[in-house]
Amino acid sequence: MTSALSDEVASAWFACFSEHLQRGDVASTTSLFLPNGWLRDFLAFDWDLRTLHGHEKISSYLSEHLPNSNYLGFELASDQYFKPSPGPMPGTVTAGFSFSTPIANGRGYFNLSSTTEIEDIAGWKASTVFITIDSLKNHEEKGAAGDIYGGRCPTWGEARDIEWRKAEEEPEVLIIGAGQNGLQVAARLQQMKISSLVVDKNDRVGDTWRRRYPTLALHTPKTHHSLLYQPFPSNWPFWTPRDKLAEWLEQYVVSQDLLVWTKSRVMPAPTYDRNSKRWTVTVNKAGQTCTLHPKHVVVATGMLGEPYIPKIEDQEIFEGQIMHSEGFSGGADFTGKRVVVVGTGNSGADIALDLSTHKARSVTMIQRSTTVVQPASTIAEQHLQVYPPDVPVEVSDFRAFATPNFRLFEILAETRGLIWDQEKDLIEGLRKAGMNVDMGPYGAGILPLVYLRFGGFWLDVGCGDKIIHGEIKVKSGVEITKFTKQSVVLSDGSAIEADVVIFATGYRQMAQMLKNLLSDEIIDETYALPNGLDEEGEYEVGYRPTGHPGLWYAPGSFNNSRLQSKYLGIQFQALDIGYMKL
Repeated sequence: MTSALSDEVASAWFACFSEHLQRGDVASTTSLFLPNGWLRDFLAFDWDLRTLHGHEKISSYLSEHLPNSNYLGFELASDQYFKPSPGPMPGTVTAGFSFSTPIANGRGYFNLSSTTEIEDIAGWKASTVFITIDSLKNHEEKGAAGDIYGGRCPTWGEARDIEWRKAEEEPEVLIIGAGQNGLQVAARLQQMKISSLVVDKNDRVGDTWRRRYPTLALHTPKTHHSLLYQPFPSNWPFWTPRDKLAEWLEQYVVSQDLLVWTKSRVMPAPTYDRNSKRWTVTVNKAGQTCTLHPKHVVVATGMLGEPYIPKIEDQEIFEGQIMHSEGFSGGADFTGKRVVVVGTGNSGADIALDLSTHKARSVTMIQRSTTVVQPASTIAEQHLQVYPPDVPVEVSDFRAFATPNFRLFEILAETRGLIWDQEKDLIEGLRKAGMNVDMGPYGAGILPLVYLRFGGFWLDVGCGDKIIHGEIKVKSGVEITKFTKQSVVLSDGSAIEADVVIFATGYRQMAQMLKNLLSDEIIDETYALPNGLDEEGEYEVGYRPTGHPGLWYAPGSFNNSRLQSKYLGIQFQALDIGYMKL
């Protein structure tokens, strides 16, 4: 398809779309979508993050919200990244656009598919439309600082200290957790002129990563997991190592001027005053108690609770070593040992590989249920299509979020055959070696499990080859039923002699952790926990109202907090101004 035809198709469709929206014509707007099309709305029609699939749901949603909307100034994008262009699939066209309302600046992105001949301009319909509020008028992000300190007096350092003292006394937002999500939310809020304080129980920022097993490296390309406003240097490793990420997070706090209290814990239980619309939160700051009254509390402690080790009969008589994967210090400590690794997710596979590489006497993995396995190189190729190194990350984020999660799963399933030649040797070899490997939800591979379960998969970086060649053993469809002094007994009656048992069994659900932190009463008032997708494919209560005023969650991966922190901040502004009610 030529660029000229793409421009003609996009312009014709967009002219109808903008006209129908401005007229409030629900039926005509809906007719511009494919019957199974998708509308993803981040704050444009409703103060929420929503995805609607199919004509019936799109029409119902528009009928509820379009009459109350006032859209102006629609304009098709013309820049190099969002101008009308041939789409990623044959017979598709994509384009970005902007618009405004009396109170906000908006932007969007659409993907069109031909339903007739490509040259028939009237036959193009939207498979997906992403429409968002990008900023509230007069409350846009401040951007890079100029000489904002009035003749450089006070100095930059003095001015920052003044801001920090105010924030320490009464922050607008208290963020619990100084991992990548909490820090990116704080960086975004700072640019939106919303004061925040981040508290973290660890001694240093990045300790959550430092505690993980030493061979850990992120299994997505660096373009996918770079940080907001601060991309990695060009010579950064393709796969970011654990310790390097920890150090980067620590210096991110410095370079972004973020206010972070380490060695600090929120004491149970915070209370919320519905009249003043502020929390009362007691924080133990390195042994000293202080009380804060933020408008909002953002929980950014991840989606996992405490490490989980199952209770197993006669565990106390085992003469060897038992540990959770979180406490694994590296394969070099286990040279010559007989090791059993329980669990075949990412952690289990990486640890087994490390043990084998460091000449453990034997390594046996215990697989209770099916596991989805794909080569890390395959996943990297898929990510690089969405996050290419020559495109700014903020552009890639917006284009990526323009495809709703469930639609993405469909695309991955539809295109799985295109990458099968790269995967079949690994998957078939693992099956022959006794592993129970499945193709993932919808046959789409690993990615759906990242959203739906945050487990049950591994991205292979070498463990699979060692299993196929017999250097690592696998016992599938079984679990440990009891210990003896020097072995584990499995549910099929067999036994494996062991010096060390490492439970790569994941983490408990975060429900109890949140109740311990915030109280049963507060958590019981929320709609759900941020540990999966809702029926529309959006994170349940992630970056959106939770059901309890002033309580918010920042879940997901780097890209979620990198982009969705914007919509979280806009909601804070809208609540403060009075545009939004809870």
